Amino acid sequence: MFACIGTANDGVSVKTPDIETAQMLIEAGVGTKAPYFHSSWIRLPFDCDEDEMRHRLATSYDLVRSSLTKKVQSTLPPRS
Repeated sequence: MFACIGTANDGVSVKTPDIETAQMLIEAGVGTKAPYFHSSWIRLPFDCDEDEMRHRLATSYDLVRSSLTKKVQSTLPPRS
């Protein structure tokens, strides 16, 4: 799982490379701490900048994908 939308439907939670990056993004006002997730996850509001949302979703996807085994990765379509 690289992104999650909760029942409150007020944003999307995404994974960041590390806790420090998440903290920096929170302090910069880009997102907030994602409840119930590890500290390296943040919640982006749906009304955030579209390019920021796209970048954070792609980064989260790449992080999760890279953590999969090579065998599982080989079954996924190429990243475009």
